[in-house]
Amino acid sequence: MRRATFCLLFVLVGLFAKSQTTLSHESLVTTTFVVNKTGAGVKCTRPGCSAKTPMFAPVTVTCPAPTGQTCTFHISLEAKASFGTCKTCPGAGVDFFQFLVDNAAPTIGPTDANGLYLFSKNFVGISGVDTRQSFPASVLTTVTNSSSSDHAVALNLVCSDINGSGCEVTAHWSTIRVDVFEP
Repeated sequence: MRRATFCLLFVLVGLFAKSQTTLSHESLVTTTFVVNKTGAGVKCTRPGCSAKTPMFAPVTVTCPAPTGQTCTFHISLEAKASFGTCKTCPGAGVDFFQFLVDNAAPTIGPTDANGLYLFSKNFVGISGVDTRQSFPASVLTTVTNSSSSDHAVALNLVCSDINGSGCEVTAHWSTIRVDVFEP
């Protein structure tokens, strides 16, 4: 029995090790920090609908490496969000932060192929009650300098209906930090 348990643990550790990315021998070279005191809200009221809006103006981040070389960006978000309480969209939805770097999903992640980072599912707001909560998110991506060393980091707020009654979410004051690392 001990041998079987050990073998199972070894297999599980191997599976988890293959699903993670380890970056080593990289040095922090710059940090960009942005504070947004303006809220961003999205809602949709039709069955199967989805809505998206920018949370920040695109943030320009410089990779100081030469042309053809890479940098790793660690993008950290801290957002305070509240969920729909309107009469026309009382249902729970799926809420995402969408991270895009140079109009593409982060290459390391953890996001889906569209840059979506799930932060809430099936949360229903209560009318008259402030349901504001803090939601941190963190992603990694590698960028390669081409004709420019400047890269655009965009962050959107997305809600999608999953039960036929719409969705609504608001991100209140938020911060984004982009740490740039070089090999």
